[in-house]
Amino acid sequence: MQVPTIKVTFEVKSFLTRDFGHEGLGRLVTEETVAKGSSGMELLHTLAGRYPLFRKKAFTVKHKVTFDYCAVILNGTYLCRLTELDTELKDGDTLKLIPHIYGG
Repeated sequence: MQVPTIKVTFEVKSFLTRDFGHEGLGRLVTEETVAKGSSGMELLHTLAGRYPLFRKKAFTVKHKVTFDYCAVILNGTYLCRLTELDTELKDGDTLKLIPHIYGG
């Protein structure tokens, strides 16, 4: 039996792209396939499994991403609390990581 999946856009900006194996500054955008019913936190854990530098910096406290590392934005809404990352992702959602101080 195959697990139903959805597609989610994951975007990282500025110097944070280096934590995902991208050279230089700018923007890194990927399309991630996750199981239907997955949360934002589960997506970040999956990415942490692929990118050790991201895991080391972001998951410093009890396997929860820390907002000290970066700002997290889901579909244009800045997430202020870790519990907001437990929100179920929907097909077509966009999850972004940006530095806390970012202009433009």
